[in-house]
Amino acid sequence: MIDAKRLFGRRLRSEWKFQYRVWKMAVDWTVALYIVIPALLVAGYQYVSWWRDMPGWGQAVPELAWLAGLYIACGFGAVRLFVEEADQLFLIRNAEWMRRLKLGGIVYSLSLRALASITAVCLVAPFLILVHGYDIPRLLLLAGLAAAAGTHAMLAGRILTLRLPRFLGWLAKAAASVVLGALFVTAAGHEAAPVWMGGLTVLLAVSTVLLARIRLNIAYAFYQDAAYESDQRMKFAALLLGQLVPKPSKILKRSKPLVLRNSRTVFRKRTPDRVLAESIFKSFFRSGTQVRLYVQFTLACSFGLLLMPVMVKWLFWLAISLPLAYWVKMYGKEVLGSSFVKLFPWKEEDRVKAIRKATPLLFVPAYVPVGFALGWTAYGLWAGLLLIPAGWIIGYAMGELLNGW
Repeated sequence: MIDAKRLFGRRLRSEWKFQYRVWKMAVDWTVALYIVIPALLVAGYQYVSWWRDMPGWGQAVPELAWLAGLYIACGFGAVRLFVEEADQLFLIRNAEWMRRLKLGGIVYSLSLRALASITAVCLVAPFLILVHGYDIPRLLLLAGLAAAAGTHAMLAGRILTLRLPRFLGWLAKAAASVVLGALFVTAAGHEAAPVWMGGLTVLLAVSTVLLARIRLNIAYAFYQDAAYESDQRMKFAALLLGQLVPKPSKILKRSKPLVLRNSRTVFRKRTPDRVLAESIFKSFFRSGTQVRLYVQFTLACSFGLLLMPVMVKWLFWLAISLPLAYWVKMYGKEVLGSSFVKLFPWKEEDRVKAIRKATPLLFVPAYVPVGFALGWTAYGLWAGLLLIPAGWIIGYAMGELLNGW
């Protein structure tokens, strides 16, 4: 006979199987053989090399930057309760079963967050020990503090989202994150006494237990929880299917853009292809989703350069031009296929020329900071500064070169 414990185990196994099938669609044996496994081997070799010979850029990064980055990395995650919309028919009437199901989800989510936080501490351990003088006991205290801060921030953020309206909830989460981040950095600093780190860890652990009890007693948010669970379950699947399943275009429909709100014309000469290219360029950087992905792509590439040998850095810098070119070209085609653009009788040759003109413009902003990261990490600060104009030129040239791809 099934009980609450077995029900949670069944749904947890179902979640694992579903996510495995999702990732299996994206990472087949060819991707694993030629991309994933070599990337893991390179990352492992690079991590070991940090312990043997600390790179110059690692010595230049201050302790505050490592602690701030560690705190930010520990704050990601979702509190899963494993409730479903169908539970409103029968399970919601059994308060004890619902409480045990939610408790299992909270414990599972906090355990994953704590494990991820400890893993993040292990990744930055070479820099904290070899450069900033941390010893093993202090590093263990830091791992405990990171786990406590990450679980506390994740649980508190979800409660604030449920208790407050959207804008107030966002402000409260931002304020709480800043305060907790300041406490984290202050207590974890090398100059602080270990007792402060241990005390803050205990305080956050006790507060997390209290927040878990508060979360269990929130009974009015069943429909929000069910929708949130569905979003979290389909998060990675939606990311993959979003590139395959066509959706109604939302381009050129924002009334108040995020950036380039009052910008002038990009091209002096006004021709149909230039007008279309300008529309592609402006709509890209006025889209919050595209800008966020663009910044994430740039930061990920810049961080990836930190982990690679010098010769691999140059190859990687050129290799990222392929997905970037594909991305911006597909976006240009999406703009040209939007309902607003279709209102006008554009010629096909103007559409082709517009994408050819817009692609280099969208190429350059990512190539400039990545070029700076390449030069700085490989040869020093002056090399990074010299590669900024080179990144502009090469980015424009690569955009033009790959237009026919």
